[in-house]
Amino acid sequence: MSTKLAVLSLVAVFAAATTASAGATVEQRRPASPDGLVEIENASGSIRVIGWDQAEVMVQGTLGHGATGLHLSGGARRTRVEVETEGNPHGVRSDIEVRVPVGSRVQIDGFQAEITVNGVKGGVRAETVNGAIAVTGASKDVDVQSVNGTVEVSGSGGRVHAESVNGRVSVKDAGGEVDASTVNGILSVIGGTFERARLETVSGELRFDGALAKNATLDAETVSGSVEMTLPASVSADFSITTFSGNVDNELGPPAQKASQWTPEKELSFSTGTGGAKVNVQTLSGSIRLRKKR
Repeated sequence: MSTKLAVLSLVAVFAAATTASAGATVEQRRPASPDGLVEIENASGSIRVIGWDQAEVMVQGTLGHGATGLHLSGGARRTRVEVETEGNPHGVRSDIEVRVPVGSRVQIDGFQAEITVNGVKGGVRAETVNGAIAVTGASKDVDVQSVNGTVEVSGSGGRVHAESVNGRVSVKDAGGEVDASTVNGILSVIGGTFERARLETVSGELRFDGALAKNATLDAETVSGSVEMTLPASVSADFSITTFSGNVDNELGPPAQKASQWTPEKELSFSTGTGGAKVNVQTLSGSIRLRKKR
């Protein structure tokens, strides 16, 4: 066989292998520690992560056109899952499901990817640019961020950091510590008892419904969005409320007073119960409503 024909044959074999992997269904397994780290990267498509009671990582899914394969590597303490592509990975849509030991810590990176995580208790960190993120289950540490997409966290009893630029942010059935923000979108935090909460929006509504620990801190700030806080009637807290041009409706204490006859700014400071927890609310033009939990 001539050198030219040999080269052409190798090119044909390579092209056939690449075509076979594009759109192909994949399944791979690898032993993993019950509390190890699992890193997952898929630029475009969907990433679904499920905690299970097996001491292994299993990946199933369908690779998109332009994908060259699924790479599953690492040792028991650290496992890496990566969809490999040729050229620009953002145009290659692959859908994968990754099962990990329930006590794992997972780190997920996407670009145009929808991310869901269920039942992972060790910790979850997930980032995407164009796509939604949803995390459910009693993970003790959650850090999720999207630029264009909704972010939802439910069932976490530890520390939650949830952030979106253009999208709704929702934290449900949570407690402990929460740091949540959005620029354009509704921010809602509904849960049990919080030790620390820092909530911030620019133009979106902000809603909080929960209880406060004895020495908790709750800080809420918006520019043009409204704030609605629902707290137990028995809450013991010291409140500091400020709005430049918004209205204040207070079911927990006295009405707000104008800070000066020369400006529309309103201020309100009061305490309920024996005090202790600190609640600070600030808006520029948004209204503020403090409600008793019914």
